[in-house]
Amino acid sequence: MNNQLRKKRFRMSQDAKDGWILLTPLLLLTGIFLVYPIIANFYYSFTKWKGLGTPVFVGFDNYVRMFQDDRFYSSLKNLFILVLYIPLGVGLPLVIANVLRTGLKGWKIYRGLLYLPNILGPVILGTIFSVILSQVGPITEILTRMGFENANQIYLLGKSNSAINTLSFIFVVWMRVGFGCIYFLAAMSTIDNSLYDAAKIDGTNKFQDFIHVTIPGIKFSIQFFTVLAFIEVFARMYGIIFTLTGGGPGYATYTLEFGVYMLSFGAYQKGYAAAWSVILFFFCAIIALIQIRLIKQEENS
Repeated sequence: MNNQLRKKRFRMSQDAKDGWILLTPLLLLTGIFLVYPIIANFYYSFTKWKGLGTPVFVGFDNYVRMFQDDRFYSSLKNLFILVLYIPLGVGLPLVIANVLRTGLKGWKIYRGLLYLPNILGPVILGTIFSVILSQVGPITEILTRMGFENANQIYLLGKSNSAINTLSFIFVVWMRVGFGCIYFLAAMSTIDNSLYDAAKIDGTNKFQDFIHVTIPGIKFSIQFFTVLAFIEVFARMYGIIFTLTGGGPGYATYTLEFGVYMLSFGAYQKGYAAAWSVILFFFCAIIALIQIRLIKQEENS
């Protein structure tokens, strides 16, 4: 009996050692490329540093400067406007996916066309729209030929309000329609058809099926897609902002992520940029915590 117990404990300890051996490369990579950069960034946010030389510790000066910086408040305001477009960015592909699911002639072609923006990517699309929406672009030329006077004054990217709203619609809504449709179609395929049959027996129409069967059936997928939209708004917009508006006019399309890049690689104010990125880190951490909580609630239910 004692020998069997000793053998069992030996096997358990050996399994634990094997597990740690297998995990060691992953832990090292995580520490080098994730944990260390986060800790280092927090440290540099309390320093004045240009990227070369020895950082000079300045305490909370960077944070005091940040909360007195108009660019910082413009970034927060622009992020708020971008967030307001997320319900439309989630709802539109959800509705389109439901239409495609219920049957539409040539729906595979439509699905391919809707997914095209995801293939091109934000940099290419930003460059394309910067040309299309420019003051001397094709839209201005078409309007001029149609007889519209002063068509060149209709410059969506040249005015603060229209620039941020144009950016929001292109990135948060239009670019996400294709991926959202594919994602929601895949989620809808997991719903048992017997639920729709039971709803038909009760006399429901397609809209009622969508509200009472489809949406509850893919509730977790909708939540996950919404969280993903928040993450992209806060931390994946640099490419399209740089190519479409360059953060302008003025600071009309500035965001925290774009500000971190411009301060770090444009002005070489690494310490000040690190302070901005700390704020961005906390925003992303809050979003991640919300996502984890949603996942746990779904598991419990």
